[in-house]
Amino acid sequence: MTERYDDAERKLGISAYCSPHEGFGAVVKARYSDFVVHEVGLNGKIARLESLETPQQNDTASKNEAPTEAIPNANADAADESENAKKKMKLSDGVDVPSDAKCPGNVGDDSQKDEAQSDPSTVWEGRQRDLSKFIDTNVAQELMSFLQLHESDEPKESKDNDVQKFYTLPLISEKQTRRSIHELMKSNDFNQLARADNHEGRIRVWHKKFEADMPKDTFSGGRGGGRNKNNSKKNGRGGKRDRSMRPDWPSDRPDYLRFVLYKENIDTSTAAKDVVRMAHLNPKRGIGYAGMKDKRGITTQYCSVYRMEKDQLLAVNARSTNANAAVENAVGGGNTSTKGASIIKLGNFEYCSSEVRLGTLSGNRFDIVLRNIDVGGNTDNIDKSLVHKKLENAGKALKEHGFINYFGMQRFGRSQDTHEVGIAILKGDFEAAVDIIMREKTEESSRITEARRQWAKRFASIDVTSDENAAREAEKKCAR
Repeated sequence: MTERYDDAERKLGISAYCSPHEGFGAVVKARYSDFVVHEVGLNGKIARLESLETPQQNDTASKNEAPTEAIPNANADAADESENAKKKMKLSDGVDVPSDAKCPGNVGDDSQKDEAQSDPSTVWEGRQRDLSKFIDTNVAQELMSFLQLHESDEPKESKDNDVQKFYTLPLISEKQTRRSIHELMKSNDFNQLARADNHEGRIRVWHKKFEADMPKDTFSGGRGGGRNKNNSKKNGRGGKRDRSMRPDWPSDRPDYLRFVLYKENIDTSTAAKDVVRMAHLNPKRGIGYAGMKDKRGITTQYCSVYRMEKDQLLAVNARSTNANAAVENAVGGGNTSTKGASIIKLGNFEYCSSEVRLGTLSGNRFDIVLRNIDVGGNTDNIDKSLVHKKLENAGKALKEHGFINYFGMQRFGRSQDTHEVGIAILKGDFEAAVDIIMREKTEESSRITEARRQWAKRFASIDVTSDENAAREAEKKCAR
């Protein structure tokens, strides 16, 4: 079988396998779907994506692919009786809302004001109808109940921690819909009793009486965003977020939300960063995982986040493919339905008391497809019975004796020179080790190749033996 090893393998000393049976050749990972990995947790449970949820969608989004198109609530019988409900006006974000939801500064006619003052219930019903165009009807009703409660309550001290000062909407994945809600909160009908901001990727609606308690570093929404102008005074803590305003974590709920990360054609670290970005998580804390899984494959593994509602993570499932991934991660092969694009899905959510950290796994379970089997001999006239016999012998040996971990080209790095770096380090020649790492490599982008060339000629006009300071400055300049 020696003739099956290419020159690169022979150069690195890979020329034979140690096994009690005759070997065979095959192609591994011809398609990334040929390589399936399931992580096994410390409790022996195999990570499998068995449940898949998507963000809570409002009625409009579930019936129309363009959720930003305003569709009146089917249960709003009063809409047909009101002439104003038929008139539409365009807000800055291009979403239709009823003309009675005026932007700040618009002047309404006195008859409408008198009608609203004479029949408050009609006003509240109208507000609920407007909200129901962007969020679930039940959620809109709960929000209206929250605002009505504070309208009827006697004024309470702002420092009372038992008072619910804001209502948090479910996670909304569509950016245009979030903008529309912020614009609606700025309209005359809502501006007189509510304020809205963003917190950890979700919209919070505050009753106006608690406006002074809104943290300064949250965004008030609208096109272009901007700092919350409702709180312009500094709190003496350098503008940092007031931790006392964070909602209390339930005492009977464990601190960590564990879930299964399913991914195709993308490595674990990149997938974790994309989850953080799409779910609006804290980049500094990120998500925890037990180990790295191959990019070229279909893999599942356990992950965890600290004190997080699962609704916030479900934004990831709203996207069929990871379209915003880097170009190198957005192409592949083996999945014609997505043209090889990378895929990320989350599921099997459960709360637990321990964090998923590096090393917190008992192993991995592999399902591998081997293609183009080669047992040697005449390839023009293949004896299938001989092929089956050799494969059966190989499988029997594997079952009875196991195997030594595969030692192949992947141990020598992408450029097949990591052994050279190691040798230089063992010799104490660190300069040579750095030069090996920084020298030009094959199959790299022109930008990286040019950077390596600049590094190679950084001392072109400097005598490094007599002017160490100049050499140091030249390296700094090249690094910049």
